[in-house]
Amino acid sequence: MKRTAHSLLISGLLCAIVLPHLRAAETREAARNRIARVVTVSQAGLRRDAHDLLERTLERLDQAASFRPDIACLPELFSGRDPELVPGPVTARLASWARGHSSYVIFGLRTRRDGRVYNSAILLDRRGQVAGQYNKVHPTEDEIKEGTTPGDDAGPHLFKTDFGAIGIQICFDVNWRDQWRRLQEEGAQIVFWPSAYPAGKQLPALALLNEYYVVSSTVDGPSHIYDISGEALASSGKYQQWAGAELPLGKRLFEIDYNADKARRIEQKYGSKVQVVWFHDSDWFTLASLDPNLTVDDLAAEYGLTPLDDYIARCTKTIGQARAAAPR
Repeated sequence: MKRTAHSLLISGLLCAIVLPHLRAAETREAARNRIARVVTVSQAGLRRDAHDLLERTLERLDQAASFRPDIACLPELFSGRDPELVPGPVTARLASWARGHSSYVIFGLRTRRDGRVYNSAILLDRRGQVAGQYNKVHPTEDEIKEGTTPGDDAGPHLFKTDFGAIGIQICFDVNWRDQWRRLQEEGAQIVFWPSAYPAGKQLPALALLNEYYVVSSTVDGPSHIYDISGEALASSGKYQQWAGAELPLGKRLFEIDYNADKARRIEQKYGSKVQVVWFHDSDWFTLASLDPNLTVDDLAAEYGLTPLDDYIARCTKTIGQARAAAPR
């Protein structure tokens, strides 16, 4: 009888621990419209030469766990400058956190492989397994002098997760815009940017130009989560050194031409299931679905909406045809 009660207790505990993760996985799999919960951590105010840098940073990550993220991002070379193999001690620490919180994790690490040293970003999946590694393609001149090898520049650096496609860039990579464009062309929905500094003008511009979310995680200064419009959705600061946001991955940007009345009708019909944000001075709006079973593509098809990039492509074609047909 005692053994049966003990077994029931163990079974109950396992259900309490495992079932929430299984249900969350089923929800992610079943949802047609994905909404990613993202957190980013800043190391602002922490001494880079402190012996407890890793522990202090993980304390901030533990605080961010209250947001229940799908993915968390840590800064460039967040644990210091000593290179290590992957997997190694730092990877093991973050893998334990990823498993414990059923969250992807991106973190900056100086890595060593085949006699070369890289400035890397490691992606761990929800089970703590290494799901990808991006090696900084554009290290600074000082980094190269110190022995850092540039990463491979062949193609975009896109990674698949259970909620969507993400890209990774690191710090000085911010200055090579063609690489950010390639990520957009390949379907990146969020680009993560572990860095030493915030790049306050470049990142919102890149988010807007490519119409994807950009998430920075910085050594110094605030970390930001930027909307596809370039607006800051969340930022860390002196009262909280991490930031979190829910990102509807199907969000699109629209010109008001032919679309404004349709957007108002969508708001009237769907109410809290959708989010329309008007940019009055730009003649734009963004449309996002907050319903897991309703996509922006569904809404666009129902109301005949034309996203901004498609509208510009159509106008470009019309202008070319008009120019060709004009009397000479």
